[in-house]
Amino acid sequence: MRKIITIFLLFFVIYTYGQEKNTSNKLELSYDIKCLKSKYYPDEEKILKVFLPKNYNNNNKYPVVYITDAGTPNFEVALSYINQLIENNVIPKIILIGIEQNDRSSELDIYWSDDGKKFKNYLFEEIIPFINSNYSTSEFNTIIGHSDGAEYNHLLMLEKNNPFRGFINISTNLNNDVSSEIEEFFKKTNKKIFYYFISNAKYDSEDRILAGNKIDSLYKVTRNESIKFLKKDYKADHRSLVSSSMIDGISFIFQDYRNLDKYSSFKDYSKNYQSEINQLYGFTPILEETDIGFFFVKILDKKNLEDYEYLINFTNENNISLGVNSLDRANHYFYMEAYPQSIKFWNKTINEFKNIDSKVFYYNFSKAVDAYLVEKDPKGAIEFLEKSKKRMPEYNLEFDYFIAKTSIENSVEVKKGENALKNCSSNYKENRYFKEKELEKLKKNK
Repeated sequence: MRKIITIFLLFFVIYTYGQEKNTSNKLELSYDIKCLKSKYYPDEEKILKVFLPKNYNNNNKYPVVYITDAGTPNFEVALSYINQLIENNVIPKIILIGIEQNDRSSELDIYWSDDGKKFKNYLFEEIIPFINSNYSTSEFNTIIGHSDGAEYNHLLMLEKNNPFRGFINISTNLNNDVSSEIEEFFKKTNKKIFYYFISNAKYDSEDRILAGNKIDSLYKVTRNESIKFLKKDYKADHRSLVSSSMIDGISFIFQDYRNLDKYSSFKDYSKNYQSEINQLYGFTPILEETDIGFFFVKILDKKNLEDYEYLINFTNENNISLGVNSLDRANHYFYMEAYPQSIKFWNKTINEFKNIDSKVFYYNFSKAVDAYLVEKDPKGAIEFLEKSKKRMPEYNLEFDYFIAKTSIENSVEVKKGENALKNCSSNYKENRYFKEKELEKLKKNK
């Protein structure tokens, strides 16, 4: 009978949450149900809920977030927030594991009786090894607990073989006062970076508020650089604190993912980001085009030519497409006042004209003329404009205007300038670059 119920439960959950689908504009998320047999609970069937991120791939490594009380709405809150954060690339793709309690007060025993230790053994020796052996995990584990689950987390943290490096403790307590042990933990922990988030509810019981505040004060005494700690207060009650604070807790745990402020330059980011994330979270991230774009804008604003060249070469060598064509590069160099390089790419653009929007060229080509003039090469500007006429005859009026203007104002290629001025006068129409009065001025200056 139990097997039939289990099959029905599995079918019901998968049907209810389905493969990701859209019904009445409501997105539903799927997760699997796993039923484990445990040597610690031989007469019970233990339930795990397993959520895998979209496009899960065994060739990649994924951090894992565990949450107790998965038989309550807490699991759905975590699932919703994690999916949001992944979709918006605030956190990396992670696996979420929900652990249901058959007897909550016994399993999450805050006084660390044999029952509490038994659940710890089940978690450390069976659940986590099962997940690691069946899924591609990075071995960076976080656990979320609420109320007694949060207090129970302190006891897990203090164990020598603790497999977690991230803790999210929502409305904790110190009924079992292990504050001296926590203080000692804060002093001595020096392993890989450890993330510890506590949320307090303003409308919660006084003992819970005091417990969160006490742990916060213990951390402030030590300021252990190996521990990233945050205690945050919310206008919430004991129950609503789960929804109010969990998204902050998850974001806090993965705060170093895409933390671009940490890197002084693109070179620093490109050389260190992937290895540092691997060291922190156990997987190697891709270099996001949006993140590279962040450094790209800073480089242009600072007109840092060396860093610009490094970024362009790096992305080309690593097949990272930024959608930068020769016309873009011509404009970038012009903005950075690197006029010889700008001229080089203006000519590359007009000679090859590969993936170039003619309207974008039209709205920007006057910069090429300016670059030539800065370099005191008006003949070069006229040659460039003549090539532009052949490439885009629909803009001959405007190109001729700049040929005439460059010729007359710099006393070069006089005949070409006169012919261009005649063409402008006889074919004039309203355009972006000049009016008829500008033509009259050029005629007077011949």
